Amino acid sequence: MGFIPISIDEYIKRHLKNNPSEDEQDLRKRLEIALADYKNGVKCSCGNEIWVIGSASVGNACFTCITGESSPDEDYEIDQAVKKRKIIPGRRHIDDMDPSEIAGIFDDDGYEINMDLIKKPSLCLTCMKDGDPREEILCNLNRFDQENDPEFICHAYQKREPGTLS
Repeated sequence: MGFIPISIDEYIKRHLKNNPSEDEQDLRKRLEIALADYKNGVKCSCGNEIWVIGSASVGNACFTCITGESSPDEDYEIDQAVKKRKIIPGRRHIDDMDPSEIAGIFDDDGYEINMDLIKKPSLCLTCMKDGDPREEILCNLNRFDQENDPEFICHAYQKREPGTLS
């Protein structure tokens, strides 16, 4: 199902109701630090985006590494983190660009995609197509499309034979 977006103020209110001994200022500070880390692109040690709410309590880590579950099922996440793509400063939107400067690839919301920032799943490292310039754009778009999915699936995957180079 996915995360349920919640504001920091609303989350703190609910958290303190269930954990009355928690210090409100300390909780707010930890949430704000985790959210700032998230917005700055800090990743979990596994390479996934951090879960702000969980990271505020146990350190920067993703939902799966914190909970052991593959994906959130009606778990809360700070609303600003759920809407990350739309609030990243510096991302160029196609509507704000001079038509002569428009080049490259854009997501469904019209934001420019930086292909150098797309994480490469380990499955790709064993694929015959890894490193093939003719496949690079399609592979990157597939990776980008699934970047928040709990499992990476590639229907074009072709296992590299042992001893072969890409």
